[in-house]
Amino acid sequence: MATECELKYLNPDLDAVRQALQRQGAEPCGVVFEENLVLDDAGRTLKKRGMLLRLRRGGGATLLTVKLPASRTEVCKVCSEHETTVSNLNETLAAMEALGYTPVFVYEKLRETWRLMDCVVCLDQLPFGECVEIEGQEKALRACATALGLDGVVTSKENYHALNQAWRRARGLPEDENFVFVEPERSRLQALAATSAGHPS
Repeated sequence: MATECELKYLNPDLDAVRQALQRQGAEPCGVVFEENLVLDDAGRTLKKRGMLLRLRRGGGATLLTVKLPASRTEVCKVCSEHETTVSNLNETLAAMEALGYTPVFVYEKLRETWRLMDCVVCLDQLPFGECVEIEGQEKALRACATALGLDGVVTSKENYHALNQAWRRARGLPEDENFVFVEPERSRLQALAATSAGHPS
């Protein structure tokens, strides 16, 4: 079981952050287009318990993740999770459905990952905006953010599901848990990830 301490930086200048990562000698880990299926039962009991069951496909791999209820410190969100690679998405999905867990919403993102100062830095492009997510111990997380020029950028301890819902409410849009790209943007981002495969940023 892994424990995450993470913080999101909302609507940053991704180009500036990328340049800062390069100046700091960060290790690039590639770009992946992610497709995520969130599963729950008919009563949405996992959501009510603050848990997440997710199947994620991207970068040639499929991951099954269970996130336990999160807590929040002064600096970040802390969440423990179980995660494993599965060999067959459809069979895994069928097994989950046999247990009563079916897809309740889907979301996509383009994620560019780096490592710096014992932290994982993710540059994320989502249908509702851009974000930098930093995972690491609290002290390292703060130092990493400062090194990347992110001090002063609005932060959030919420997950992307909650951020999407807030974004839709602020614009008077109908409620929709899904957030996926539309064409031709989806194809453009998938091509960008494919081009980057094996050639980290």
